[in-house]
Amino acid sequence: MVPMPKSRGRRRKPHRTLPDVHRLDAGSSRARALAEFPILQATDAAEARGDARAALRIIERDQQRRGDENFWRPGKVERLGLLNALGPLLPRWATSRWILAQALQWLDQWSRARTARALEIAIAARGGEAALLGGDELDARVKVIDHDWVFRQTFLYELGGLQHFVSRVASADLLAGADGIHDWARTPMGAFRLVGESALSLTWSDLATDQEIESLNLGAASLLQPGECAIGRLVAVAEGAMFESAPLAVPDEVAQQVAEAPSEWVGIVSAACRERRWTDEPILTDHGHDFRLLTDVPLAMQQIVAVLAFERTTGRRAPLDSGAVLSVEHCLLRAALDDRLEDVLPGCSPFPSVAATLLDPLVIRRLRDVLAPSDSSKLERLGALLAGPASDLCLALARDLATAAV
Repeated sequence: MVPMPKSRGRRRKPHRTLPDVHRLDAGSSRARALAEFPILQATDAAEARGDARAALRIIERDQQRRGDENFWRPGKVERLGLLNALGPLLPRWATSRWILAQALQWLDQWSRARTARALEIAIAARGGEAALLGGDELDARVKVIDHDWVFRQTFLYELGGLQHFVSRVASADLLAGADGIHDWARTPMGAFRLVGESALSLTWSDLATDQEIESLNLGAASLLQPGECAIGRLVAVAEGAMFESAPLAVPDEVAQQVAEAPSEWVGIVSAACRERRWTDEPILTDHGHDFRLLTDVPLAMQQIVAVLAFERTTGRRAPLDSGAVLSVEHCLLRAALDDRLEDVLPGCSPFPSVAATLLDPLVIRRLRDVLAPSDSSKLERLGALLAGPASDLCLALARDLATAAV
């Protein structure tokens, strides 16, 4: 049977959660920051041991004690929920991405200094404090830390955050479950042009070598059309190649410059941001990157595909209230199972969004609401169209249904 995770409470609630001392110091008293250290250190230590179950139990007990689910970032809770629910089905690269997330949240004196420097670089790339969006200074900085592509890349790679975590913090057990994480830490920035997309793979032209390369289609091209460019770090995994996290869509001229001088990418992106500030869609935004564990599809894109599928298959406007999100997502999965997704979003494959929806812990928990015994063969067909653990989940569900029907 496919394990079903427990409910995590209300869905995607707006949050100002600050689960690290860097953020607490930004807008709170030092006493409050220090008071939160033990619980933060306990969860981080459990994760560094590779024990997602223990980390999740600590968080759940803390949520019950506080009576407040908003202290912990939803992304962290979702990540641990997926690791617990889908453990045997997950590829080794999922552990590598888990290590990236841990490196970003680890609390020690070197990480605090690294965070401050990465934040400074990322804010400067956007055009300074005045260019940030948020309800106040703290909220604006939280958005940068959570969603800024330059911050993440600078912290992990240029400033050595990933190498520090791998060499000094992560346990041998955690590293043993990863896929090429030592090589990930040494991977330089690259520049790529999207050539084409299929349900399972993306084809890119490496602008530095003019060679074509395929990557797993986890949704890295969700914001791109063929011929458009992105920069990122393409890494080798057992299944082929993938981006260590979603790449950044950039204008052609920016990609060409990065291809010629990969180590200068921060300055190149910063200069491009300054030039485009008043004329075009900004390169760096607060809604394009969610850095999720198993998908590169932006949450906004996933929701757009679900709404379009709902309206097309039901002939009704999609409900906008938060309580109806699950029904809309289940409608997307039903449409995928019934092969009714053709041209839902012209020019863009809907299957990465289907995979992302299928791998939502709350959707997994309620899958029985949309599956029937006759869906076994449909799940097998859908699994052949999805990349990564979503495919394995479909096949596992198909086996469960076939067994139950006997």
